[in-house]
Amino acid sequence: MNVGPQVANPLEDVEPFLHRFLRDADGAAFMHSSMPGRCIIALSSGGNPCYVLKIGRADDHPLRNEAEFLMKVSGMRLGFRVPELVYADSVGERYVVVTHAWRKARLAGPLSRSEVLGITEVLGATKTGNASLIHGDLAPWNVLRTPGQIGVIDWEAARFADQPLGDLIHYLVQAGAILRWVDVPTVVRELTHPRGMVVELAARLGLPRSQVAEGVHAYFTSFPPVSVKRVRRFREDVAVAVGVPAHRSRERV
Repeated sequence: MNVGPQVANPLEDVEPFLHRFLRDADGAAFMHSSMPGRCIIALSSGGNPCYVLKIGRADDHPLRNEAEFLMKVSGMRLGFRVPELVYADSVGERYVVVTHAWRKARLAGPLSRSEVLGITEVLGATKTGNASLIHGDLAPWNVLRTPGQIGVIDWEAARFADQPLGDLIHYLVQAGAILRWVDVPTVVRELTHPRGMVVELAARLGLPRSQVAEGVHAYFTSFPPVSVKRVRRFREDVAVAVGVPAHRSRERV
């Protein structure tokens, strides 16, 4: 008996590959990603998560970038957890990244000041030459609590760049613009006040105060514009308050 419309199996071309991981699993959850052509599968065994599979198109460059950076950071002592890469390669016309899943992981929720500064200090201080390790999308939904340690996921936008304050700025802005955890004045204060989080992070990293204003300006002039009105308005209000012309665009997040 068929229930509902029949649809093409989106994983038909990678099913033989999947069986190597399905052998150890007795449960699975499937979802389409916001990235076109990509899906995510979480596998579990005995009620415990075991693998997370991201399956994208062959030209899914962010997914390839995530695999590259998971390999780069695997041997680093970062002070927080990073997904352990199991497999990353092309499978037919798809690109597949497999990581071990964390048991008893949950969204971290609002981080404390010390937790946010701790993560961003480690990132900013982890360098290749003059370039710091940048997560690229350090937002609340990419930070998990696992037993005994925080974990940071989704490294698709990771890079090494001379932007050591960018991840902290992004976390603060996204927490307000999308999740409404903080208001515009609070974000502005944390970005600019002498006792704000960005100034404190700069001090921890040994950066001159002038680099704070430069970092804030660089964030708002380089971050992709958005079309979701509420989010765009929040970001524009913060940008104007810190002296940066607001971005205006009809593009989506």
